[in-house]
Amino acid sequence: MVRPTDKTANNRTPRELNRSLVLDLVEAHGPISRTNLARLSGLTKPTVSAIIEELLESGSVRDVGTESRGGRPARLLEFNEESAAYLGIEIGVEQTAVAVADARGRLRARMEQPSVLRDPHRTVRDIADLLPKVLQLSGVPRKRLRGACAIVPGLIERPSGVCVLAPNLGWERFPLRAELSRALRMPVPVYNLPQAAAVAEGELGAARGHASYAWVYVGLGIGAGLVVDGRLFFGMQGYSGEIGHCRVAEDGPLCGCGRRGCLETFTSVMALRRAAEAASARSRVLAELPSPHAVDAVASAALAGDESARAIFHEAGAQLARGIAVLLNVLNPQLVVLGGELLAAPDVLLGGVREALPKHAVRAGDVPVVASPLGSEAGLLGAVLLAREGAVRSLRLVPDGVLQDATP
Repeated sequence: MVRPTDKTANNRTPRELNRSLVLDLVEAHGPISRTNLARLSGLTKPTVSAIIEELLESGSVRDVGTESRGGRPARLLEFNEESAAYLGIEIGVEQTAVAVADARGRLRARMEQPSVLRDPHRTVRDIADLLPKVLQLSGVPRKRLRGACAIVPGLIERPSGVCVLAPNLGWERFPLRAELSRALRMPVPVYNLPQAAAVAEGELGAARGHASYAWVYVGLGIGAGLVVDGRLFFGMQGYSGEIGHCRVAEDGPLCGCGRRGCLETFTSVMALRRAAEAASARSRVLAELPSPHAVDAVASAALAGDESARAIFHEAGAQLARGIAVLLNVLNPQLVVLGGELLAAPDVLLGGVREALPKHAVRAGDVPVVASPLGSEAGLLGAVLLAREGAVRSLRLVPDGVLQDATP
């Protein structure tokens, strides 16, 4: 499981650590007895019993009856997924989504509406308006919400929660965390899309079991969420992973960041649309598509065998390999996972990446590059998981996994 860096972890009391450990074990292994919890946790039976009483009182776990295998019957406990709910918010270029998940982090309901560009204050108001509606749809009362998290396609300053720049949204220096927290009347930490998607991938997707990997978004922009030794890596201010703004040509189309020649101008939705428009003269299939060319339509043409459409995705992959090579050469991850709109033709795009990558990266063949199985849900799932992680304060946030046995 990927964990955000939490500087408060070292200050937690043994009681907090033990409570988190027992709750994690009930969730993972329930229905389970107190005896087995003591065995798995390494804590004493009195410590486990005291913690369980507290968790039963709070509603986090529930008693589901007895198990008898000879001898004294054992009371069984299981995690109560109705004990809490978490809010995930994804602010996208085309739509903004708000979702409610249960205590396990599973989505219960979501609602979305078209995004409003260049007006972050309107976006915050729209999210506040969606909240009661999605809560009603989910059947979850507001009082059950224990945490929230928002994601946005842009640069997020970690200390302040300010969205420094989101060029595709038309935002600059907007205090997103403060404004959302005020509007929703609860703390709302903010991450960017690749960071959240990387968390979801480590929990639910292709990166499960990997301690160090990169999740690369290939869509309206290009960016990477970096996981190093099981933790999100943010860099000094939170701007890590911005490979879309690595310069790959001395000159080129103007990028949203104000520079020319960025990777994003050669591998992104806009770049694909430009390439499809230019290829229309050579391809009857592309010429018959409405303009501007939709990624899904060009992908369908590529999957149907149209050579011009296939060449567009293959070249997008070859250009993307330049950015992935930077990650491989600098971080040496175990795995690279790709997600985003351009994965509509995954085999063709990945073919371009894999063919070009050895030209730019050292020992590129040692690192698998795969498509995310989570699809368009990766970011929102990550937001929910980050909301849950911030509220639950799991034991696994503790550096070096040090456990202590102390009766609460």
